[in-house]
Amino acid sequence: MNHFISKVAVVHCPVTAAQQQRCQKLLDAAENLISNQGIVSFKVSQVVSDSGLSNNSFYKLFESKEDLLVCCFLRNATANQFADFERLHPNMTAMEKVLIPIIFTFEATYFSPSFNLVRQVAVNSMVWKLASPEKNLVFKKRINQYWHWVTGYVQQAVEAGELDASEEEVLELSQAITFYLSGALSAFESGLIDKNYLQEKRITLFKQLKKVFMPYRWRETLKLADFERIGMRVHMYYSQNRDNFNSCERCQKTHAQTLE
Repeated sequence: MNHFISKVAVVHCPVTAAQQQRCQKLLDAAENLISNQGIVSFKVSQVVSDSGLSNNSFYKLFESKEDLLVCCFLRNATANQFADFERLHPNMTAMEKVLIPIIFTFEATYFSPSFNLVRQVAVNSMVWKLASPEKNLVFKKRINQYWHWVTGYVQQAVEAGELDASEEEVLELSQAITFYLSGALSAFESGLIDKNYLQEKRITLFKQLKKVFMPYRWRETLKLADFERIGMRVHMYYSQNRDNFNSCERCQKTHAQTLE
């Protein structure tokens, strides 16, 4: 797929290996504090102290706490992974590709527990609008890139003859998938809902997703085996790449691809 050809302003990202290492240390420290203290109480001074770096190092890379939160989201964004995953699995069906953004979102929260919290806060306009103008532009691109992938995969299913849908239905299904993800993450990650109201997570997620797919004219019905097969592949992918799946380098690579 071709993605986002318009150019955006250059973000204040690291340009050398040493700067990337410092950026990683700061973001690692921030995510650690978020996991242990929550997203409200952690301070920039704590991030700097825990990273072992200086204030000067911090402000060469980030303009504010909001900048830091946006970057925590950007380096964990699931859209950073889709192209590489497709290259590893070139023979996926169109329906399996539609499942990629869904499964990656669930796995991202499993491997990086603070990601869902960062995601919920970073997408709030009262947060991302306070980040630097450069980070704002990159953030908007990455969010819309995710929607572009979801919509693109649904459109590919139509082109492959696996789904009979109009342009309006492609958009509706893409919206339904994205809204389903938001609701599912909120329900399970909150830890507030009594077990009486939720079945086992894997089965619940599949059954509700099947209902999202059901109103549309698929050549084959979504099966639990399809859901679990892609789930296992994505889980293995994250397991094998856990050392760099949330790296500044991967985030910058994704950003560069949006400018091509």
